[in-house]
Amino acid sequence: MISAIIITKNEEKNIADCIASLSFVQEIIVVDSRSEDHTREIAQSLGAIVLNEDWQGYGNHKNIGSKVATHDTLLFLDADERISPELRQEILKIDVSPEHSVYWITVEDIFLGRRLRHLVGHNPRLAQKSKAIWNKNPVHEQLLYTDTQEIVKYKDDRSGEITAPIIHHSHETIASYLQKMHRYTSLDAKRMKQTGAHRSGRSIQDSILLPYKLGCRQFIKLLVYKKGILDGWQGIVWCVVSAYYEFEMGKKYRTL
Repeated sequence: MISAIIITKNEEKNIADCIASLSFVQEIIVVDSRSEDHTREIAQSLGAIVLNEDWQGYGNHKNIGSKVATHDTLLFLDADERISPELRQEILKIDVSPEHSVYWITVEDIFLGRRLRHLVGHNPRLAQKSKAIWNKNPVHEQLLYTDTQEIVKYKDDRSGEITAPIIHHSHETIASYLQKMHRYTSLDAKRMKQTGAHRSGRSIQDSILLPYKLGCRQFIKLLVYKKGILDGWQGIVWCVVSAYYEFEMGKKYRTL
């Protein structure tokens, strides 16, 4: 049986559709961060268990939801995400007899009105409750194996993969992306300064060229290697703003 966990903050526009896409699970837990709109009321009216917590970071809030969950299989979803029909069937099959402690799920973004089918991500979203826990990173939190405290890595020997996608209703405007980006780049830069490593795990060497190197690397990776150019003009814009994210993060890192 499955418990779904959703982290929210002022998500009244998204929460109903998110919960509707989870109609196949037995329990939905919403961990809210003192929303000032009607997020909690909408979630409660749709049968979700709602917790109202002061903000403690994404990883901590996911762990709060995990502790409350009463079922062995945990599914983590953001309020602006939806479970596709294909993914629903795959999750139900796995729940009957899971072969892995953690499963990575493909995430497809809808950006500026277009579904990006090449610029996809892969995130660990399905896990056995006793086998994994989230770390306390303030942003880009990572899942750890409970027994070893090792980070769950994509295509490692212990995790599985589901290619059927989560659909992420990303930013409708570039302005909304930039608003979120400015907050995240500050958190990422601080984390990079503390650890001496990029969030990808690569070591960082400070230089005046660092922001430019990070930005160029990201742009080429997304546009060419991940074939973002095939996702139309929206894909190209995604590559540009993602590269700018890396550039801004690098600049903030150098000021710390």
